[in-house]
Amino acid sequence: MEQSVIENIKSVLKNHFNIDSADGLSESTSLRDDLGLDSMTTLTFLMSLEDNIVGFSIDANTLEGHHVQTIGSLCQYVTERLEAVA
Repeated sequence: MEQSVIENIKSVLKNHFNIDSADGLSESTSLRDDLGLDSMTTLTFLMSLEDNIVGFSIDANTLEGHHVQTIGSLCQYVTERLEAVA
């Protein structure tokens, strides 16, 4: 499931934030430092993930800053949320 989540994250980044290729994105890619996402674009990105990943929803009570530092940390958060509702 985790690989599928990573591919979904990369796809949303590519399609919604004009990133030329998802090939250069890795689990260690920083959403802020490498991709330039600020708090507003991160929120937009998370809402796009909700629209594109069946069963995923943001939980404001559990979402913390470290969850959205890198593609890998976000993948872990999304996977945990999907497993919680499964």
